Amino acid sequence: MCDALFTPQALGPVYDIALGLPDGIRKLAMRSAKPVELFPMILSELGKPGANILIIEDIHWADYATLDFIKYIGRRISILSALLIVSFRNDEIVDSHPAHSVFGDLPPKNTVRLDVIPLSLAAVETMSQSSAYDSKELHFITGGNPFFVSELLSSQTDNTTIPISIKEAVNTRLNRLSIEERQFLEFASIIPGAINIKLLEQALPNAELLAMACVGRSLLKKDVDGSLRFRHELARLATHARIASGKAQQYHVAILKVLLSQDDSALTSQIVHHAAGAGDSESVLIHGPIAANHAASIGSHREAAGHLATALKFVDKASTEQAAILYEQWAYEAGLALSIDEDVIEARRHAVTLWRALGRMEKVGDNLRWLSRLLWYRGEAAQANRYADEAVRILENEAPSKEKAMAFSLRSQMHVLNGRMELAIEWGERALKTSANLDTPDIKIHALNNIGTAKIFRGNTQGLDDMNESLRLAKLHHYHEDAARVYTNLAEYAVEFKDFDLAEKVLSDGIAFDTQHDLDAWTFYLIGRLAQLRLEQGRLSEAVTVAEGVLERKNQTLLMKLPALTVLAKAKLRLGAKDSSNHLQLALENALSTDEPQYIMPIRSALIEKAWYDDTHNVAEEHFEATLPLLSESSSAWVIGEFFFWARKCGLALPDWAARILPEPYQIYNQGKKHEAFRAFKMLKTDYAAAACICDSNHESDLLEAYELARGLQSHTLIEKIKQAASIAGLNAAYFKKIRGPYRANQRHPLNLTQKELQVLGHLVNGSGNQKIADELSRSKRTIENHVASIFRKMNTENRIEVILRVQNEPWILKTEGS
Repeated sequence: MCDALFTPQALGPVYDIALGLPDGIRKLAMRSAKPVELFPMILSELGKPGANILIIEDIHWADYATLDFIKYIGRRISILSALLIVSFRNDEIVDSHPAHSVFGDLPPKNTVRLDVIPLSLAAVETMSQSSAYDSKELHFITGGNPFFVSELLSSQTDNTTIPISIKEAVNTRLNRLSIEERQFLEFASIIPGAINIKLLEQALPNAELLAMACVGRSLLKKDVDGSLRFRHELARLATHARIASGKAQQYHVAILKVLLSQDDSALTSQIVHHAAGAGDSESVLIHGPIAANHAASIGSHREAAGHLATALKFVDKASTEQAAILYEQWAYEAGLALSIDEDVIEARRHAVTLWRALGRMEKVGDNLRWLSRLLWYRGEAAQANRYADEAVRILENEAPSKEKAMAFSLRSQMHVLNGRMELAIEWGERALKTSANLDTPDIKIHALNNIGTAKIFRGNTQGLDDMNESLRLAKLHHYHEDAARVYTNLAEYAVEFKDFDLAEKVLSDGIAFDTQHDLDAWTFYLIGRLAQLRLEQGRLSEAVTVAEGVLERKNQTLLMKLPALTVLAKAKLRLGAKDSSNHLQLALENALSTDEPQYIMPIRSALIEKAWYDDTHNVAEEHFEATLPLLSESSSAWVIGEFFFWARKCGLALPDWAARILPEPYQIYNQGKKHEAFRAFKMLKTDYAAAACICDSNHESDLLEAYELARGLQSHTLIEKIKQAASIAGLNAAYFKKIRGPYRANQRHPLNLTQKELQVLGHLVNGSGNQKIADELSRSKRTIENHVASIFRKMNTENRIEVILRVQNEPWILKTEGS
């Protein structure tokens, strides 16, 4: 191999080779024989019978004599039974490199060029499975460079530390440049992403000339729009790391001066970056919120949170009012796009303290309202209610204001969450009345959502009009989180009330909207509802796949995960999975911590269902008695219906008031009309509930119908219950053959993607175009185009970027049967 020496040893690699050959050649090498003696001897050795292989690595570092040797052998390779392999880095072989003269002399018919393409995202994911790195971030910063990837993974450093080996590799290249080129690259390295050479020219003399030299050396690359960027983000970071802090600040000051002289709002985010680097607190505090507002207005809430976080680094230079605004704005954006962690909660508390100091009680009340919402999302219901009450207490006697109206609307929302629908409507209307003369569409959006939700959960479908108006206004005025809340409430209603067509549409539209606008917290909650929909439809294995995908995501609050965890527990119970008991217990513990009936009742119901399967009716009675105090006539009729359905199967009696409010299928079952209930559930397309109605009948025809449904659902627990009933009734057990092996994945994909579409999707998310996918899958381009169009339709996306975003948020989408 060739070595990266400042002055390469002439023929060093050739002498290394010769030392491993027979004595005659080895002796020539030991006395540093001239090429005219050495080359023919090695050629003769290569010409001996057999398969002879000669490898020379890293010829971008080769001396001229070694390149002559490669040319000498290469021009004669066609007459040898030999293979010559040479390797080099494309980005090191610039146009002026002498290796080009060697390549031109190699016989074309006997030469094969192999381009080593960068690692794909899938390859990086495979390599980084057991590491702490986020595979997508790792792929981005390394550009798929195998050396960078392997060095980062082996370095055992955190995501912000560049391994010494990479620094040394970058430094080696930089140290071979002229001083001017090296200083130019260091200056350019403080600019993340694309480099506008016209702006850089104003800050640094000869920038354009030096930039072209660095492009020629393959240190920078030129984009189609004329901008420049480092070939790998990690190379930029390593270059930046070698700059002394004082020098880096000078560079930032120079670029900031140029940026501030431009009349271009598109440069705001760059101004924030360089102002922070220059230590210019005034510019950061002015432009940080501006950049954040712009990012939020186009749905980039993660970027908005980043700009505000930069501004908060200089909060000690801000006025008290400015600091309070920064804390509350950052808490809002970070809560949407990142996670509702202690930092977000603490930011709101900081805002409360600062507004109190200023005597701005309307702002204090507003931030207490936000604290209530945030704590509710975290599953801390008692604290959430306390803050909501305090917000109303502070604002109730104040003059009409936006903050007062929103506090009333929050009270309405809390009543919805606790099943007190009449009170929810009352407080929602108070919010609308308070804001009647205020130009505040967000209050109307929020209150209409609450009022509509309360109505539809009481069976009044006029509430759908309120919710659709709330959604329309939210989209019109770019209140993305409020739109997400409408989708969430509508989805919960549609799934719970068994309106599966509405549920499919709302979930598809809602997940696409949330993903497009970086609303991760809402996205995962909706995906949990998708898992619940598949559970209700009897698509049990799909429910497991989707629920597990949600639970694998990091940085989620308890309430984001709880719907998915409950679905996972119930689906595994019905499939007969051995670990279902563990999931049921965990779901119960989490539900109890929320202290909210809407989360506790479904899991208690599942535990009573399990007790029925296990014939442990005493356990069922314990859960039944623990749940009764939570129930009232204001509770959801469908949730009550399922709860009492399983309780009745365990011989437990319903209170009279409950029997009156049960939805029709449950009422029919409660009246002892099992087969009529079976047909009613079949009409709703809830086959599992239908089969459960008649699975313990003593009529052979009922058991056969139940068995066929249970077999289609792959519900091993239900099948076993049917066999028990058949045995007790003395019926022919031959009809009820046991399905062999563990439960297997349903043939349908949760989004109804076909196996061929999943293949295409896998290539699409790795960046392949239609023609490349067609070539790789041996299909026509037109066929691939049809598959891509179908994928867009089923995933409710408009382009490839939206598809990639959905897969990033929902990795389970790529899962196929048995994966």
